[in-house]
Amino acid sequence: MTAGPATGPGRPAAAPSRGGAAARWGGLALVTAVLLVAWQVFPSDVQGDGSSVPKLDAVVKALGPSGEWGEYLTALRTTLGEAFFGLLIGFVLGVVLGVLLGESRILRQGFYPYALALQALPPIALAPIFVIWFGLGMESKIGLVGAATLFPILVSTMAGVAETDRGRIEMATAFGASKAQIRRKIVFPGLVVPIFSGLEISVVLSFLAAIAGELISANAGVGVILQVYQSEFRLAEEFAVLMILAVVGLALALLVRLARHFVLERMPNE
Repeated sequence: MTAGPATGPGRPAAAPSRGGAAARWGGLALVTAVLLVAWQVFPSDVQGDGSSVPKLDAVVKALGPSGEWGEYLTALRTTLGEAFFGLLIGFVLGVVLGVLLGESRILRQGFYPYALALQALPPIALAPIFVIWFGLGMESKIGLVGAATLFPILVSTMAGVAETDRGRIEMATAFGASKAQIRRKIVFPGLVVPIFSGLEISVVLSFLAAIAGELISANAGVGVILQVYQSEFRLAEEFAVLMILAVVGLALALLVRLARHFVLERMPNE
């Protein structure tokens, strides 16, 4: 009986399968092509006033050189600013509170159901409250984004702290390690994956929450131009904005994954 090829220090690891990558990208290209063709062929202006789904060529025209790119980019810059600063607040508070609550079993078990319940609240329902609290400016949108992004990171961080190897903590404590040393050497390295998992959700939520706030009350941003296009039945331009949002959301999610890979690659092995 022959054994399979061993892997070890003296033998290089097997190269990743090119066939799997080709199949993945080929499948993506095929599905994309089918969706684009269907988008061009099936929509029709059944009401005669442009109020149905616009065809692909109309949306592409709105995205082309003759489109309103200056207005798109100005609105996108405002919304991205609100999303970034709100996400920064939610990230810092989520990690700090997640660590503090996660270290106490009583606090963790008592607060966890409320964190899950608050995480389920839609940003559009909270937007009017934040407008009342913080006014009509960017502050209300930043606060709304902070609240929306706080809980996914907090819940992930608490779960990561709870899953920390208690045996290692007890051993470090027996050898005289301080609480700060235990956090730095044992707890924090184990939180990289949970924190990035929560961050990947929160990045998308930050964008959605910022737009939700702008839909309720704002004088600039993506939500504002979406309302204008909707009121004027300019659906081609509205779909163009939605396509831009989809691309930006995908890019932000990929950026978080690349950041996680970068951090994990540079963490020392245990």
